[in-house]
Amino acid sequence: MGSALGARYKQTGRIDDLVQHIHHQQEALLLCTIEHPLRPSTLHSLGIALQTRFDQTGDAAHLGMSIKYQQEVLSFCPTDHPGRSSVLNNLGIALQKQFDRTGGPGDLGMSIEYHQEALLLRPIDHPGRSGALNNLGIAIHKRFDQTGDPADLNMSIEYHKEALALRPLNHPSRSSALNNLGIALQKRFHLTNDATNLDMSIKYHEEDLLLHPIGHPGRSATLNSLGIALHKRFDQTRDAADLDASIEYHQEDLLLHPIGRPGRSLPLNNLGIALRKRFDQMGDPADFEMSIKYHQEDLSICPIGHPNRALILNSLGLSLEAQSRRKGDMADFEDCIRYYREGSEYVLSSLSHRKVACNNWIKAARRYRSESLGDAYKSSLDLLDRSLLLAASTLPDTHSRLRGNRETVTEDATSDAIGKHELARAVEISERGRALLFTQLGNYRTPLYELQAVDNKLADRFRELSTSMEESSLSGGGGKIGGGAMTDHVGRRQRLAVEWDRTLQAIRELNGFENFLGVTPFTQLRRAANNGPVILVNISQYGSNAIIIHKTGEPISVTLPEATPTAIEALVRTLRQTTGTSLGEKESYKILETVLRDIWTKIVEPVVFQLENMLKVRRWSRIWWITTSLASLLPLHAAGVYVSGGRNLPDRFVSSYAITLSSLLRSRAGHPRRKNSLSPRILVVAQSGAEGEQQLPMVHHEVVIIRSLPAEVTVIEGDDCTRDPVLTGLMETDWVHFACHGKQHPTEPFQSHFSLLTRDTSLTLLDIIKTGLPQGELAVLSACHSAAGDESTPDEGIHLTAGVLFTGFRSVIGTMWAMADEDGPVIAEEFYKYMFRRGPEAADCRDAADGLAKAIRVLRRRKVPLERWVNFVHYGI
Repeated sequence: MGSALGARYKQTGRIDDLVQHIHHQQEALLLCTIEHPLRPSTLHSLGIALQTRFDQTGDAAHLGMSIKYQQEVLSFCPTDHPGRSSVLNNLGIALQKQFDRTGGPGDLGMSIEYHQEALLLRPIDHPGRSGALNNLGIAIHKRFDQTGDPADLNMSIEYHKEALALRPLNHPSRSSALNNLGIALQKRFHLTNDATNLDMSIKYHEEDLLLHPIGHPGRSATLNSLGIALHKRFDQTRDAADLDASIEYHQEDLLLHPIGRPGRSLPLNNLGIALRKRFDQMGDPADFEMSIKYHQEDLSICPIGHPNRALILNSLGLSLEAQSRRKGDMADFEDCIRYYREGSEYVLSSLSHRKVACNNWIKAARRYRSESLGDAYKSSLDLLDRSLLLAASTLPDTHSRLRGNRETVTEDATSDAIGKHELARAVEISERGRALLFTQLGNYRTPLYELQAVDNKLADRFRELSTSMEESSLSGGGGKIGGGAMTDHVGRRQRLAVEWDRTLQAIRELNGFENFLGVTPFTQLRRAANNGPVILVNISQYGSNAIIIHKTGEPISVTLPEATPTAIEALVRTLRQTTGTSLGEKESYKILETVLRDIWTKIVEPVVFQLENMLKVRRWSRIWWITTSLASLLPLHAAGVYVSGGRNLPDRFVSSYAITLSSLLRSRAGHPRRKNSLSPRILVVAQSGAEGEQQLPMVHHEVVIIRSLPAEVTVIEGDDCTRDPVLTGLMETDWVHFACHGKQHPTEPFQSHFSLLTRDTSLTLLDIIKTGLPQGELAVLSACHSAAGDESTPDEGIHLTAGVLFTGFRSVIGTMWAMADEDGPVIAEEFYKYMFRRGPEAADCRDAADGLAKAIRVLRRRKVPLERWVNFVHYGI
């Protein structure tokens, strides 16, 4: 009876038949024990029927039981079972629906796994391959909506393209392939702004609409997709015909979803947005009033618990903000801020929807000087942290995402706190938003001694997960599209990230661990200034400042009105033209001198005034610079007036740099690490003739100088100078001196490298980061571009010097651009002479900045070109 009712439901669509079918199948299941031969087919039929019932009612209980039954069916289908792929497919779809309802990334991750396996069981000639491709493409697209990882979107598009190719013009399922591919191409247009993607999307949706005449059950989805695509094209071209057509499609879609019917929310939201846009263009108040009406209805039918609520809150917030501007009613503005806030903090919605709401909150709060602006910035930084964690990408992939979506939220939030005279909070904000990739990786290596004493089991679990997360972040994880390897790897990383975060929250519930791996408080950060002032330079479109953090007293704010982002960008551009180019010495000197004067005027001079006159910092004292934005690429340490008799910064103080305050604290922590000898063990990595590189004849002289030092010196050179011996040597040394070519990769900074014997044996930044170097004290990187920085993500501080610091070395000397080969021996002789001035037992890495300053003064006395001595920088203690 149950089977007959199910068959009739498929023919007629009568709800009563489906309800009775479910009832009879449930009774049949009670009669089928675990061993009964009909139990698998009964479970399967019941699971599908309950999923269909969920689609009609939205009752979560139906979906939960459907998943439970289908999981049991899967247990009856081993790997070689002919029906396994269908069960995997159905279970994957059910878990996607549960993800849509709850937003749980674990459901989506399992859905992707099931669809991957289903695809593997359906090779190219399998009649069900297109369906498997389609479902996997949809699931990965959903993951893109959560994480924003472009790799997921591109993968989804490839799957949908293959699915479409398997569904020719008369194929009954061509429509879904057209729609899914069109939607994915819309998303890629939004990501890349390449109009070709949008035009192709519209083309696919228009073909899809032809396959869905009036009365067709699939017409609604196509109307929605085509309406959105035309709206996006209107935003690009301002062609009113596109917007009018978009509104017509959304209006028709809304008519197909009368009040009380599932699916009404989406057309309400899209129609409300389009009508508000037409009001902005045409000024018809009726459009505006209807827009607000639709959004308000939409919110009323999507209560707390609905996954799309953040999207709706944002849309209503935009309309109320516009109404506030139109009528001057502050009540509307307060409501819009409330909706933006709720949308930003609504954890059941996708991160992408929450970010949109948060960005609009920031804009509105700043425009109207709302007191909520600080909260909006905090929410934005929270979302950034969350997206980096849940993306669970490899380190280079995560950098690629940051590179493509550079934001200034940290600098702007810092500027806001400074403007409110909350300098301690400003420092905390700036610290939180810098070097995100190194910070994330550092979290995986954090010591757990204190936690171990409180909860040994939890500490062991967190250490295990952190190790797995680090290995995953530093792995390649690639694979061919269609084979599932890449998707599977990403899925495992994401599940690891969810479990790691869940365990972190459990740790924070322990007494005394509430802020474990949280925002570092200023009371702790200020200790970085115990050995000298630290100057944080913040460049923002809303006002640039320097904050001087010193040992005693409150931080000092220094306004930098001339250091606008535009001015800093111009200085970086000019500097790039000067260094490493074929300009003549005189011309290069003149341009660089002008740049250094501008840096002095715009940034350094106001800071020096405070240091000398307010804090009474003595001449030749140590100071540290932490810079933001493109200022990170400027040689602040060499700024000055450069006139006869004038005192430049190098004539006043000894400058060092730090990536973050926390990194400086880590470098200072503990005592000198030398254990096995009184004098430092020094490793020299020397390569004068790397494959494909210009010869470096002066490298030999550097080696001779270092060999003569009263220390245990090991030299790796010539044919022995390859990756593995160097990495082994780094593990066993106190000091290291690289004398070779260095390269900063222009687009993939983690592939920046030291050139060793051959290209294949070069030592990359990623190789270095993978290595923990507990003995490391001092590193001298006498190689080109070793502290050059990455222009696309300057706040991340991704260069060879930073990598060596991260692995454990406490004091590092690097170069900002190409260095002259003949300067290597001069720097080495004068630097090490200073370092060993009190004998080998007293050689201390904390003297490195002063030693470099002494060596630089020798170069200056020899009248070497300006760019040659400005090139050298010191990082760390």
